[in-house]
Amino acid sequence: MRNALLLIGIVALPLLPASTPIVDWPARVQKPYEKIPLQQLGLTPVLVDERGQTAATPANWEGRRRELVELWTRHVGKPPPRSAHLEVRVEAIETLADHTRRLVSFSTEGSDRLRAYLLTPPRTEGGKPWPAVVVFHQTSAETLKEPVGLGSQPDLALALELVRRGFVTLSPECYIMKDGGPRAQAEALERRRPGWTGLGKMTFDASRCIDFLETVPEVDARRIGCIGHSLGAKEVLYAMAFEPRYKAGVFSEGGIGLRMSNWIDPWYLTERMKPNIPRMENHQVLSLIAPRPFLLIAGDSADGDASWTFIKAAQPVYELLGAGDRIGMHNHHRGHAFPVESRVLSYQWLESWLR
Repeated sequence: MRNALLLIGIVALPLLPASTPIVDWPARVQKPYEKIPLQQLGLTPVLVDERGQTAATPANWEGRRRELVELWTRHVGKPPPRSAHLEVRVEAIETLADHTRRLVSFSTEGSDRLRAYLLTPPRTEGGKPWPAVVVFHQTSAETLKEPVGLGSQPDLALALELVRRGFVTLSPECYIMKDGGPRAQAEALERRRPGWTGLGKMTFDASRCIDFLETVPEVDARRIGCIGHSLGAKEVLYAMAFEPRYKAGVFSEGGIGLRMSNWIDPWYLTERMKPNIPRMENHQVLSLIAPRPFLLIAGDSADGDASWTFIKAAQPVYELLGAGDRIGMHNHHRGHAFPVESRVLSYQWLESWLR
């Protein structure tokens, strides 16, 4: 172990209100939005396949789901082989007043390594493992520092707030924020692995985060969720769709529709996706998450009324699988932000489904 540190102190961020279980989720995240007019965005019915046949049973849906996974994998890009060896390094340890913070790194694909902060609460009596949440950061030069409270935006210290509520958290650095920035990283990825999109790389790295958390003794590997704002929200959507080990997620202001944000930038899906819209849209990706819980946080910036149309488009799959209460939306109307009341609701959502 190198650069080990021992620090004891109190992080100067306020504790959020304690959780109050919310049982009637539809009343909180569906009913307030039912009167929003659905927008005509050309979204194809998710349950209807390319031959016009409707999946009327869960077994039918499984076939349709495989069809969608194959369709989207062709555009996101097929991931490279996964190594069984993570080659984990612990680069620093800091013991704080209410949690332990470790800076770790582990291998993802090829020679690439992923840096992340691992936060763990104090050990419970009897040493029972905790649920865990992977916290994906927004587009920021502060990257993995921001979620753990070492950045300049306390409202986005999501990992710090979650560890104080009894979660192990992992805050990885998105590859596009490494040397040279998003465009340079996207170009390097295309040279190294032609046809594999930046979003495919992000999704693969998100899966490696689960691989790592499964090695952490403090983590209950059956209860791992994810949360992200902006860039991080995009990672949440695709991580949950293509990695079933994520059991619940919160998507904040990522722009759920392909035409609502910069999804076709070189470091996401690239311009190659453009001709396929709206025949292919993110309501199909969202449907792949069912029946696992998914909450969308909107602020009338990247996400707003149009986002409800995507929730409604995926809802038939949730209902078919008996999970109609596990998808919803909350709009705080405060722009591209993640205000305290929305964060508390998000944490309650994760607590409700992961505890």
